[in-house]
Amino acid sequence: MRQLSGKVAELRGELESFHTGMTAQVTALRTGVDGLSGKLVAALGALRPEVTGVGQRLAGKIDALDAEFAELEP
Repeated sequence: MRQLSGKVAELRGELESFHTGMTAQVTALRTGVDGLSGKLVAALGALRPEVTGVGQRLAGKIDALDAEFAELEP
């Protein structure tokens, strides 16, 4: 019974050690991902005005072509 109790205590110690190590690793990874996602959001925010401008110009060209095609229809 002492051996079993000793083994259970040993396994509990290993589990706690594993948990502590994994928690530290997950926390570090989460911090890294949060930092990268913040940079990504900032980069997308900086690109938004440029992309919006390009989209508006393309929409204008499409509207102009639609008008030309409408004139060609009988």
